[in-house]
Amino acid sequence: MDDAKPDLAKLALAQPSRVSERAEAMIETFIKDHGLRPGDRLPSERALAEMAGISRASLREAVGRMAARGRVTVRKTGILIAEPPASPSPAVAASWARETISAPLAPLVAYDAGYSHDVLEIRQALEGAAAYYAALRADPDDKTRIRDAFEAMGKSHGASTPIEEARKDAAFHLAIAEASHNAVLKQVMSSMFGLLQDSISQSLEKLYTVPQTFDALSQQHRALIETIEAGDAEGARQVSDRHLRFVETTIKRIDDDLARKARSTVARSAALQDKG
Repeated sequence: MDDAKPDLAKLALAQPSRVSERAEAMIETFIKDHGLRPGDRLPSERALAEMAGISRASLREAVGRMAARGRVTVRKTGILIAEPPASPSPAVAASWARETISAPLAPLVAYDAGYSHDVLEIRQALEGAAAYYAALRADPDDKTRIRDAFEAMGKSHGASTPIEEARKDAAFHLAIAEASHNAVLKQVMSSMFGLLQDSISQSLEKLYTVPQTFDALSQQHRALIETIEAGDAEGARQVSDRHLRFVETTIKRIDDDLARKARSTVARSAALQDKG
């Protein structure tokens, strides 16, 4: 196996809060870059520590955390990519979704905002499917949970922080995913929301500070509930697609505005320095 050192420059920009977390991100990137599968062996502990530029003690902590959540298996012969359990519990399934989807992508999303828009595109495909199957499969309890999540969004508007409102929004969409009765779909969607929460929190907050935007989102969410409750699978998919296109367009506009203001600030500062 090629033990070539992965590009750590992007990981450094993400700046996780702890050395061991930075090492975990490096290992996940190594796994992704080398296409490693369950049963494949990672480089030696010493080699991994050198790649990450950390002590072997910090590397052991990172590997121990990954082993605890079932991502790797530590044996006398080395560190192996773990086999997924045949029938994972919801907690284990959630962990695998995070570690196989979110963890490898998180450093990239932190490095380049363009990846955030890629995540939004994937959300459109996933949520359209979730809405479609929720319309077909939702039972009365599912529909109640979706309604409750929708009402919680309305109650939190203006009474909570914008980021908390964004979390309520995520809970609403995950309630729809739950109603699809597809465990894999729900876990993958949950991972996508985690990435978005970390990567575009400023944009998410901005979505909930503009009254017209909140009103539009509320109308879209209400239409989504109505099509699901009516059992209109294709209609639910279409409403979901329109909703996500609106979110993507709005966030892109917000990002463009923020970038424009940043450029203006830099230009103004440069002009003041020239005068000085």
